[in-house]
Amino acid sequence: MTRIAVFIDYQNVYHCARQAFGDPDNDPPTFGHVLPQRLGLLLKQLGEDVDPDRELCAVTVYRGRPGPKSHRHLQSAFARQVAAWEALPLTAVKTRPLRYQPTEWSFGKAVRWRGEEKGIDVLIALDVAIGARDDCYDVAVVVSADTDLIPAIEVALRAGKRVETATWSSGALRVKPLAATGWRIWNHWLDRQRFEYVRDDTDYLANPAEGPSGSESRA
Repeated sequence: MTRIAVFIDYQNVYHCARQAFGDPDNDPPTFGHVLPQRLGLLLKQLGEDVDPDRELCAVTVYRGRPGPKSHRHLQSAFARQVAAWEALPLTAVKTRPLRYQPTEWSFGKAVRWRGEEKGIDVLIALDVAIGARDDCYDVAVVVSADTDLIPAIEVALRAGKRVETATWSSGALRVKPLAATGWRIWNHWLDRQRFEYVRDDTDYLANPAEGPSGSESRA
């Protein structure tokens, strides 16, 4: 059995999917969301022609967590989405609080904020590197285009693990896969058909009566 562990940089996946397959300025916020477990199973299956003994052992999703500066419906939507993911086998979610920057002021006081992810790449890098050291997997599939992850990928490769990546690919956008000098990394190109297979159109937003979002961060 070849143990496959999938590491998903969720906001990277979400925003790149919107650019590759949609219209980020006009599509609803739900467009671009994916089902992590289904994505993990797809990535396991895509390598079976070369290695039929592949077995999915873990899917870990990494994502920024909305805080008090986000409106209640955004926090509720996030909680519902995470709960839906974690209810599925093999799926775990790791989060860090968003860091907020003011985007609008009134009478010298910030009244609107934008949430930014901080530390997500560090969480992914640690899990990839420590998982290799502790023999938690045979193959790490890193679903991200964040080059900050390359040192952790190199650690896993030097530990004798195989590393694969996955990126979206369309006429509008072909995300450059991660690469490590001197190493061969197999990238799974995910086209529109594969996006349609893993996309999630569920509206996790809370009751609209709770009011519109006051933050530019998206669930």
